[in-house]
Amino acid sequence: MREYVVENEFVKAVKAAGGVAYKLTSQTANGLPDRLVLFFPAKTVFVELKAPGKMMRPLQRKRRYQLMKLGFPVLCIDKLYQIKPCIDAILAWTPGEPFPEGIGAKIPDLETTTLPSEMDDFGETLEPIDLDDLAGFYELEEDDTG
Repeated sequence: MREYVVENEFVKAVKAAGGVAYKLTSQTANGLPDRLVLFFPAKTVFVELKAPGKMMRPLQRKRRYQLMKLGFPVLCIDKLYQIKPCIDAILAWTPGEPFPEGIGAKIPDLETTTLPSEMDDFGETLEPIDLDDLAGFYELEEDDTG
């Protein structure tokens, strides 16, 4: 089954439940979820739709993390049987409260990495440079050609 089949069924189910599922596109931000789902009163949820078994790409997981930090639920649906529980959860949810866990497809955590600290040639950790310390270092000499 292809993604558009899951997406079409999801949009029909949202409409039948009294909501809207706007297609979300952006010329400036890649990786946003496929649909912005809105129900009365002020229930706003982002939903990524996938073909069965497909996973969200790393950039999509990053956008999910960013949206969730702002308080918006972000779900992933990859099977038809996940649609009804998703809509039921949205309808039962009160904005500002935590969204129920375990709705839709499992989304892998966003992978993070730690950059190594900068070292000098002797293996010593370099301290950050305070730009105020360099204020007089690069002063321009007066031009003698006058």
